[in-house]
Amino acid sequence: MSQRILIGNLPPDVTVEEIEQVARDGGAEAPAVTLNREGNADKVAAVLELANIDRAAADRIAARINGTRYRERTLSAYVPLFL
Repeated sequence: MSQRILIGNLPPDVTVEEIEQVARDGGAEAPAVTLNREGNADKVAAVLELANIDRAAADRIAARINGTRYRERTLSAYVPLFL
């Protein structure tokens, strides 16, 4: 089963490659990343799609990313119930 993790409060000029590295640092393997630049241009969000992972493992990865500092911003990360 696949899971998704939402990461928020990213800088506007962030790249997919940078988010992939943040995800790997959090323990994710080979995440598919989609950036959302709509809405507030100062805050970008990303959706990580993680294949073959259960909800508990996704929660652990999100917890490792949540609250970390990235380019002078505090990231938020969580596994949504629906997406």
